Amino acid sequence: MGRIKKALSNRWGAYTIAAIAGVVAYMILNNLPAVSAWLSSAMSVISPIIIGAIIAYLIDLLVVFFDTKAFKKIQQPKFRYALSVVVSITVVLLALGLFFWLVLPEMISSITHFMNNTQNYATNIEDKLKDLDKFAENYGIHLNTTNWTANLKEQAEVMISDVSHNLNMAMDILRGVWNVALNIFIGLILSVYFIAGKKRLFRGIDKLRRATLTDDQYKRHTDFLKRSNAIFSKYISFTILEAIGVGIANAIFMLIAGLPNVVLISVIVGFTNILPTFGPIVGCVMGSFVLVLEDPMYAVAFIIFTCILQTIDGYVVKPHLFGDSLGIPAVISLISIIIGGKLFGPIGILISIPFTAVMAILYHESLIPWLEGRKKARMAEEAKLKKKAVPADGPSEIPEEKAEVPVTEDSVKEDIPAVSRAAKAPPKKTKPSSGKNRK
Repeated sequence: MGRIKKALSNRWGAYTIAAIAGVVAYMILNNLPAVSAWLSSAMSVISPIIIGAIIAYLIDLLVVFFDTKAFKKIQQPKFRYALSVVVSITVVLLALGLFFWLVLPEMISSITHFMNNTQNYATNIEDKLKDLDKFAENYGIHLNTTNWTANLKEQAEVMISDVSHNLNMAMDILRGVWNVALNIFIGLILSVYFIAGKKRLFRGIDKLRRATLTDDQYKRHTDFLKRSNAIFSKYISFTILEAIGVGIANAIFMLIAGLPNVVLISVIVGFTNILPTFGPIVGCVMGSFVLVLEDPMYAVAFIIFTCILQTIDGYVVKPHLFGDSLGIPAVISLISIIIGGKLFGPIGILISIPFTAVMAILYHESLIPWLEGRKKARMAEEAKLKKKAVPADGPSEIPEEKAEVPVTEDSVKEDIPAVSRAAKAPPKKTKPSSGKNRK
């Protein structure tokens, strides 16, 4: 590290490093397709390990809960931790089993029902639009909704025919789904090993940190890790609980109101509620689109209930759970969600916001103070150089040189009369000294 700082302090060393960085950047940009292909292949290899680490962290939230709260009366630490691990993995497997046994078949039946009734939905929409056209004609308004439905039918038929004939695209979709499912399965297996060897792994990392960091750096690094863990654990656990609660509340309302596609819409609403700011809007739009094909009044009732539910969730539940905001702008949240979803799927969407919050802490508490310190050091160095340039006994009194005035014809003409008058003027007569002073 000292050699790098010494090389950077030297002008030629800094120029050399900048030149190497420029050449590397040029080579990367010049071979961008090959670099992107290499990165994608590397990510395909690393993604099961990353997914396993993420799943292990999620399961570890349950392990910590059982170890510190549920089983805290057990005196033996090793037995308590092993029991917490076993119970946590069992709870996760039971939750997945209930999802695949109860929720997934209902979702498949709802999707099948939705696909089989597309023709009936189209007929219902045409009838509603015709009624709307007749109602508008009573007030002298011509909407011509029949042209809208004809165009929509043509576009839908073209899309369906393209999808049915394009088998390559269907195979690519199936291959992508299979790869994601395989990565999640491998990640589940790896997560068990991560959780089982967590303490040994952490002890090794702690030894490495103590060996490479000073005492002050180790203390600050440990404090940063604790704060990051608090942000992740609090956000992820409360977000999952909140999404499950919103989905269950939506399902209860739909069952009481007699609305169709209860499981499908409730799962959509609960999953989209994980996304901040615009997630509830997406869930409301998707749910209302499914319901409006059945009956527009179903969609109206669903939209009204969703607005009431999200108001309660936003102004009562979230402030109580999360406290103060993470302080991330909406644009940065959206970008982080897109990147996390593209890289790691639903798990990436879940961890993108707390990861961005941790990066914001690093930016505000590490990068900005470091840049300000560099600026103060540079200003102090400049002030020292200026002080060295001034002599110790103060600045020497050197008469300021008069600025040279350009000689022009007008200035020459103005100077000529003054010179001639000085030449014509008779010399002054001096008075003869008196005799008294001759002695």
